[in-house]
Amino acid sequence: MSKRLFWDAFKYALAFGLLTYVVWSNWGQPNPVASKIVVDPKPTKPNDTDAPTLTGTVTAFVPGESITVAPPDGKPIQLVLVRSKWRLLKLSFVYSQARIEGMSDHEAIQPGTVVAVWEHPRGLAYVWQRHVLEREPIHLGFLALGFLLGLTAVVLTFVRWYVLVRAQDLPFTIPDALRLGFIGFFFNAVMPGSVGGDIIKAAFLAREKPDRKTVAVATVIMDRVIALWALVCFVALSGSIFWAFGLLQGTGAEQSRMIVRVAAVIVTVSLSGWLLLGLMPVRWADRYANHLSRFPKVGSTLAEFWRAVWMYRCRQKSIAITLIITWTGHVFFVLYFYCSVRVLWDAGDPAQRIPTLAQHFLLVPIGLIIRAVPLLPGGVGIGELGYGLLYKWLGASESSGVLGSLVNRVCDWTIGIFGFIIYRHLRIKMPDITGIEEQSSVVTEEAYLASIK
Repeated sequence: MSKRLFWDAFKYALAFGLLTYVVWSNWGQPNPVASKIVVDPKPTKPNDTDAPTLTGTVTAFVPGESITVAPPDGKPIQLVLVRSKWRLLKLSFVYSQARIEGMSDHEAIQPGTVVAVWEHPRGLAYVWQRHVLEREPIHLGFLALGFLLGLTAVVLTFVRWYVLVRAQDLPFTIPDALRLGFIGFFFNAVMPGSVGGDIIKAAFLAREKPDRKTVAVATVIMDRVIALWALVCFVALSGSIFWAFGLLQGTGAEQSRMIVRVAAVIVTVSLSGWLLLGLMPVRWADRYANHLSRFPKVGSTLAEFWRAVWMYRCRQKSIAITLIITWTGHVFFVLYFYCSVRVLWDAGDPAQRIPTLAQHFLLVPIGLIIRAVPLLPGGVGIGELGYGLLYKWLGASESSGVLGSLVNRVCDWTIGIFGFIIYRHLRIKMPDITGIEEQSSVVTEEAYLASIK
């Protein structure tokens, strides 16, 4: 077995192993489960971030098993007191039990007692029960809208790459960008592996301009770097606007504000460095390129890449257009993920909490960065884990974040297959990637990893 085949197999095993763990840890139970019960609770304030899920009088109580509570304006609801991790041969392996405050765990709660109950999120098992076993329909409107928003966002990334390529005076057209963009997205989303979509795009440009292979690779790298920087800037700008208008309130408000502060600091420091780079005289830039060219083996590659970056710095109009396209695409990506969450979300389940739309403008860019980790193919597993932890950090249901990421990934796969059909219909000749993969491994992986960090 070759090293590359072994490495690819390891990445796939790691990715799908992590995905299996995330789904298993968020599976839960289909029935309502109480995590905390307070007897004779004090009234809560309307804006209390830790308000109970259910308040009412007890109609039935079985110690260690279940409690039935009747809200003032609704029918009684039965909640399980013990959560089991998994079952085997009729044996339940318990990992948590509801905390009862205001009385001893051995005492029985008498019918008629007023209690406040904090319900634990039911997890993915609840969704499986509702939509697979009980065949309750999903929200097709959100699914269709999400698909259209996602397709638009993906196409905008192709247009952004087109602007960056033309800024280097390389021969390129928008149809070329769409054809190569769709096949690249297909490889990245549906068939991720050692030869990703980025290398295919770089190979196409290198075939057209054999003497500027490094510049072709540089356009792909700059496309990723600018996209990642624009994500952070997008968080800082949108978060500051939401903060100013008082939209970052309630559960997860402090965490949201911290995200905005950190993003603002990163943008300020990086933008200062970019502006200082513009003060560098041309002769200094040429001298620095000559120094880079003296490095053994990779010197010419590094020097050519530096010249490409310097050309981008000198063409502010192209960078400005690229940023506008990128920020517009980020708006579509946020709405795309939000619709993905709403496809299977039950608004009537108080325990299945999701962040507000304003908070999604802060967490989705972070989730996109997490999914861009190159070690795991297509971000499988790490994306679901990241969104789940972000939801939990903002005081929402972790399983809702995982579920939204899974729906979003299925939509990505659908867009990828759709793009592959378009690619086949347009019948563009696949470029020869010989030499380009080795060339890109010198620049693409190191620069991309540096941009992630």
